Amino acid sequence: MAENSTPANTDQIIAFDGKHEAASAALALVETAQREICFMGSQLDAVLLDSPSLIDCIKQLCINSRRSQIRLLVDETQSSIINSHRLLPLISKLTSSITVNILSDKYKRPKNLLLLVDHSGYLRCLNNQRYMGQANLHDPLTVRELKQQFEECWNHSSADMATRRLHL
Repeated sequence: MAENSTPANTDQIIAFDGKHEAASAALALVETAQREICFMGSQLDAVLLDSPSLIDCIKQLCINSRRSQIRLLVDETQSSIINSHRLLPLISKLTSSITVNILSDKYKRPKNLLLLVDHSGYLRCLNNQRYMGQANLHDPLTVRELKQQFEECWNHSSADMATRRLHL
């Protein structure tokens, strides 16, 4: 990843293979967020979504913009609650900005991980067991296609009430 790049000139694919590279790509992507972050996976992914730096970026986005929207779409949240995922306290505090929904039976068990930022950036792992995939900080056409898939799943999902409460 280029250190001095800006979203305007980062229309290149960032390939990654492994947890650390995937986490770095996710952080780089979330750091560019201005308004919206969408995530879809089988659970609140510990590798991509549980780093203090990434959680701080999400928190700042929510605090700095009342219109910010973080949408998390998963199969279940019980494992995240049991493992004390670091994102949970933020979810329970910022309920107007962060929403967690549960996939409908029709879309259960996604094999991939998907992270979309605004209308320009994406990260996807084609297999949620291996952190091998690609990201791009500026690819509006691909994001539009992936967002349509996300919206289809979101429209058939239901709100997760378990993440609205702070579990200590």
